[in-house]
Amino acid sequence: MNNIQQKILNFKLKITSDCITPKAGLVLFVKIAEQIGLTNLIKIYFSKPGSNKGIRAYDYIMSIMLMLIGGGKYLEDIREIRMDKGLQKLSGIKRVPSPDAIAKWLRKEENAIGLKRMIGYLNKEVLKRDIGNEYTLDVDATIIETEKNDATMTYKGIKGNSVLLSFIPEVDLCMREDYREGSVNAGYKILEHIKYVNTFLSKIKKRVKYFRSDSAAYNSEIINYCNENNIKFTITADMDSSIKSSIKQIKESEWRPLYDKYGILTERQYATTVHCMNNTKEAFTIIVQRWEDKQGCLFDEYKYKYYVIATNEYEKDPQEIIYFHNARGNSENYNKELKSGFGLEYVPTQDIFANSIFFKLGILAYNLSVALKRLVLGGDWIKKTISTLRWQLIFIAAKVVFHSKQLFLKLKSSYFSLFNSVLSKIPSALAPPIS
Repeated sequence: MNNIQQKILNFKLKITSDCITPKAGLVLFVKIAEQIGLTNLIKIYFSKPGSNKGIRAYDYIMSIMLMLIGGGKYLEDIREIRMDKGLQKLSGIKRVPSPDAIAKWLRKEENAIGLKRMIGYLNKEVLKRDIGNEYTLDVDATIIETEKNDATMTYKGIKGNSVLLSFIPEVDLCMREDYREGSVNAGYKILEHIKYVNTFLSKIKKRVKYFRSDSAAYNSEIINYCNENNIKFTITADMDSSIKSSIKQIKESEWRPLYDKYGILTERQYATTVHCMNNTKEAFTIIVQRWEDKQGCLFDEYKYKYYVIATNEYEKDPQEIIYFHNARGNSENYNKELKSGFGLEYVPTQDIFANSIFFKLGILAYNLSVALKRLVLGGDWIKKTISTLRWQLIFIAAKVVFHSKQLFLKLKSSYFSLFNSVLSKIPSALAPPIS
């Protein structure tokens, strides 16, 4: 071994009694939750432990959320919060639950109601502070792959659970989730989601202006509801016999070249025509895109491939509607952020109900990060993923010191100005909005 190697390896380990936290940035999420009123709701919506030795609902909820925000996803990862005594002091966690205790807590039915109310409350507080009044609603189902016993076969041919998610892209909020078996039809409860969000927004004097979805939402009930409630929809249409018949009625002279949103000519053409379904109360427009089948075919009837959008938006140019509808692909980014960023691709138990509670905690953690980015940080921070936040804001080592009956957080000078700036903004940023 040379001298350089000897110097590198020549160190000694020492146990310290100092309270060190490697993730001081997590305390910002605690402060957001406190300032916006989430922590007070825990006392209202969740029952108290049966004895003094029991673990409080606050300890369960905050421990799990901080674990997910900090990068953990398995129940065993809760040990990172348990070992972080400094973070516990800063966040007011008295006792971090064990993985077994969490698994039992997740099975309590009352927790589903409490978490749903907390998610709704947080969303309301964020939206009340947003200057917009009209929003887009994107609804999409995603698969959580798992080999656990409760999993059923999905339409993709893999075992797993299915989650229906509703997002408002203007503010990145997840408005509602429904965690269900993988075999459930993808369109199940979509209409419930639209009604829920539309009613939710109307209570704070805002509304759903646009609804976007894939073909899972292509049914008469949804189309009728949108028309009756003045919601403009763009829905991918099923290529059923009636749609194919309508396409055949389009004259060759009616097809137009399709340009992308940057003005570059694509290989596609588009045309529009009027269409209706058996149970729809009004006719609607279908925007048909076609492109040559590169593989070729012996029959002219199958020379093209088609993609059809159903819409009741009559004021915009068809190409604008196509661009707008294509933007619903951003839902995949939200799904990726939830599953990869917040660890919700993991199925923690054999019980689908318990797994749905865990997923709700993940949604709450995700929306809390949205509140931090949009209401406090602003600017370029808004579009940053949780993984970027961990590197730039959360993974900050600090010392927690209790002195003269006060709690101090000692930071390296290079992080002090950033941390202090964020902390100082929280009270004013989350002050009650002027009605």
